[in-house]
Amino acid sequence: MLSMRFSPLLLLLCSLGVHAESIKLTPIQVKSLGVQTSPLTLHAGSLSPGMPATVVIPDGQTRVLAAPVAGLVLATLATEGEPVRRGQVLVRLSSPELIGLQGGLAQAATTLDLARDSARRDEGLLREGIIPESRARASAAALAQAKAALNAQRAALRAQGLNNAAITRAERGEGYASEIALTAPISGVVIARQVALGSRVEAATALYTLASLNPLWLEIDAPADVAARVKPGMKVELPGRQQSGAVLRVLPAAGAAQTVRIRVRLDNTDGSLRAGQSVAARITGLGGGQEWRVPVRAVVREAGKAYVFVRRPDGFAARLITVLSQSANMVSLEGDFRDGELVAVGGIAALKSAWLGAEDAK
Repeated sequence: MLSMRFSPLLLLLCSLGVHAESIKLTPIQVKSLGVQTSPLTLHAGSLSPGMPATVVIPDGQTRVLAAPVAGLVLATLATEGEPVRRGQVLVRLSSPELIGLQGGLAQAATTLDLARDSARRDEGLLREGIIPESRARASAAALAQAKAALNAQRAALRAQGLNNAAITRAERGEGYASEIALTAPISGVVIARQVALGSRVEAATALYTLASLNPLWLEIDAPADVAARVKPGMKVELPGRQQSGAVLRVLPAAGAAQTVRIRVRLDNTDGSLRAGQSVAARITGLGGGQEWRVPVRAVVREAGKAYVFVRRPDGFAARLITVLSQSANMVSLEGDFRDGELVAVGGIAALKSAWLGAEDAK
């Protein structure tokens, strides 16, 4: 048995002569049904009218400055949002632990001097045949171990933030420093300051988070059918901004809203973009064909396909389209259109009901 959707609107439209591809309406009927039209807008070369996107910091461009030893924060020399240079002092820290580490360095230096003297003496005794070769080799091995231990102590103190002059003084036993200056590991911007002046911190406590903000990543949330058309290298623009970039990759997973994330490398030479900022992005370089734009409300979806209702002298015709992208207000599409054609942007529900009702009646 044939199914039929009965409604006063459908009966009216069916009586006017509706069939699968066209809906015949007089101008008076178009007005009474509240159908409104708008001209198609042609935009050649742009895949997207502006999809929602978020600015993120690329992996590897964020660094954390941590306390190498426990101590007291004597000074914090940069605030959030402030640009810093690599090597710039950010924190001054007082730490009694440093004195013990420097004492170990002085002891390692003394041990090295003794090992060097012993090795030199045994080498001379070996040449005179007074001692066996094994004893000279043992002395040489002890010297090598002492050198390695001293170098390790020096490296440890450098990692603690002690400069070369202070290390040299400590190695000679001329004085031990109790304060260290911690410097920025990269040039960039202070994203967060996690320590307060006068606070006591433990070793490995995060003090500052820094990031380089050029380049940045842009992560675009695109409909799956749009993402399927995007290729690495396609150009990306931000409407109203000077920044531009290129597609790096289309991520493999879809989100909860069935959108696919497109990752873009974006130049930020003027520093106007910030991590976490929401922007609109256009992807260009789809190639082939022309791109038309219509309001979102003009697109009708049925059975996995998309259509718009195009104005004809005797009413409207449903025309199959390919959606390229969709923003909050506009849809970019490909289809068989001509300049000057009008599409329905109001009264869509009435037109769709008539069109599907006629399909059911066939």
